Order: sequence, then C-alpha cells, then structure tokens
Amino acid sequence: MITPSNSSPCPCGSKQNFGLCCEPYLREGKVAADPTTLMRSRYSAFCLGDVAYLKQTWHPETCPDDLGADEPSNWVSLEIIDSDVEGDEGEVEFRACLIFDNKLETLHETSYFDLIDGRWFYHSGEFENEGEKPKPIAKNAPCPCGSGKVFSQCHFQR
Repeated sequence: MITPSNSSPCPCGSKQNFGLCCEPYLREGKVAADPTTLMRSRYSAFCLGDVAYLKQTWHPETCPDDLGADEPSNWVSLEIIDSDVEGDEGEVEFRACLIFDNKLETLHETSYFDLIDGRWFYHSGEFENEGEKPKPIAKNAPCPCGSGKVFSQCHFQR
C-alpha cells in the first residue's frame, strides 16, 4: 500500500487531491458532515489499510472485534449511486470494485449510518449483489483502476 501525497488524486475517486478530500478526515480528525462524506473517507481508509480510522468511524455496537490486516486493500473504484438522510439516520448505496486473484470483484451495498453526538458512524450494510461471481480480467484489457494502462502493466499479479 502506498500512502498518497496530499497532492495525489484521492482514492475515493472524487477527482480532488487527497489533501483536499479524504486526508483531513483520516489524518487530521476532521468530522464528516454527512454519510456520503463518511462513506468516501472510509473507502479511502480501506484502500490505505487505515484500520484505526475504520474502527473509530464504525458504530460501537456493530464494529467487529477482528477488523484488521486481512481486510482487502486492492480497491480500484468507488461509485456513489444514491444517498439519503432523515434526521439522525442515513444511507448510502454504492458500488466498489477491487482486484483479487486477477479478477474484478464488485461490492454493491447499501450502507446505513447513525448520527451520534454530532458524528456520523457506519452502522451496517446490506449487500445488493450477493452471489455475483468475480470477473476475470484479460491481460491486455484496460486496467479497471482507470490508469489508462493495460491490466498486465498495472494491477496484474503474477
């Protein structure tokens, strides 16, 4: 895992620099104003292996004890599909893709968030694509990360 500089593109795909997007949440303790912002910062934390941030933004009633180094980290894209806030509850529907074993896996989830004492916390999620099989990526296909390189010269693992 490479930690991006503050002028690198943010892992969350916002097209902003990391220093202006998710870095203030992960490194400076800035509090996310809404569930979508928290979702983006948590995605970046998954990309960077920042387990401490994931734990501090996970609802204490649902945070797993075994959250740790075995979390996947080869995430390559995040798409926010929809979000909604009603009072102190919010939800965000998203698709996130990762490369594992040279296959593209997609996580399509609706995540639920709770506002507690002025801070949003991830509570739980509901998978929308359970049972969907990972898709093999041809070596000469464009890399799913959007780098513009072919897969064999980017994220392909031998």
